[in-house]
Amino acid sequence: MASAAIGISIVGAGVALSDHLTDYPVLGAQAVRYAIGAGLLYLVGRAGRRGSEPGLGAGDWVRLVAMTLTGMVLFNVAVVRAVTTGEPAVVGTIVGLAPVGVALAVPLLERRRPHANIVVGAALAAAGAAVVEGYGAADLPSLAWSFAALGCEVAFTVLAAPLLRTLSPLGLAVRACVLASLMMSAAAALLEGTDGFARPDAGEALTIVYLAVGSTAVAFVLWYRALAHLGPERTGLFAGLMPVSATLVGAAATAAPLSAGTLVGAILAGTGLAVGLGSRSARSAPPAPPRPEPEPEPVTVRVTGAGLPPGRVGRWRPLAAVGERHDEPHHEECAGQARGDDRGHGP
Repeated sequence: MASAAIGISIVGAGVALSDHLTDYPVLGAQAVRYAIGAGLLYLVGRAGRRGSEPGLGAGDWVRLVAMTLTGMVLFNVAVVRAVTTGEPAVVGTIVGLAPVGVALAVPLLERRRPHANIVVGAALAAAGAAVVEGYGAADLPSLAWSFAALGCEVAFTVLAAPLLRTLSPLGLAVRACVLASLMMSAAAALLEGTDGFARPDAGEALTIVYLAVGSTAVAFVLWYRALAHLGPERTGLFAGLMPVSATLVGAAATAAPLSAGTLVGAILAGTGLAVGLGSRSARSAPPAPPRPEPEPEPVTVRVTGAGLPPGRVGRWRPLAAVGERHDEPHHEECAGQARGDDRGHGP
């Protein structure tokens, strides 16, 4: 649980610091961010001398590309489009519904009923995010882009969960960042041209470095680690902490006093976590491998019959599996030994 809380708080801090990138091309900044993050994660894996990750099947590659395209590329595009004609508070409030979306989407995909504790907790976390973000005005296109960003945020968590049955959190983060960097670079070259990779000033460069190291390399691994241990529904509850973290960091950076709404929202988000995490049955851990059946041990039986000396016992073994050689003779005693036949006779 600490991994999810720390990871989402780091992302929230990055949201607050992203104000320094308002004049920098967004696609180019994200492309550089993910490229740096991928390089750092690769170096961490090499330094840790981790073994090679298992290969991905066709279905896993589809999930990985879909997760990257929605949760890391289209999400950023949708947020930028939404705040163009709408106030950021509206966008943040709608995207803050992500815990509810995950709590409902996962049971729907698994064809089961949602866990009541998690749905209630997710609703409280979303309410806390709404109180922190506040309210504002937005036109229809802004609302549409905001809900598109919400869907992308939900997809980022839901699509990652099955991949963690094959990949480690670090392995998944590396692959996702590489794909996101390639997609963002192509989009920046197509939509922003040469201006997409303009030279940043000092403040912009520091912000991009923080996003690459903190909000990408560190936060992604922590989030995926929590996702592997807690499951998507319970991990999704922590998304309600992101606006709280963003507000706290923004207030600290500008020395602005905290409002009563921020405190109330933080209490609601914390209450939602307490309620939702109480449902232990929602944990979605990878299925354990089947335990091999033990080979039956030989059974000792006492055989009676003509010609057997008193006290002699026979040994009986079950039939060997197909393809097993009978190199070791059986030691069953049978009546044939009374005729001088000392060969063992299997069942």
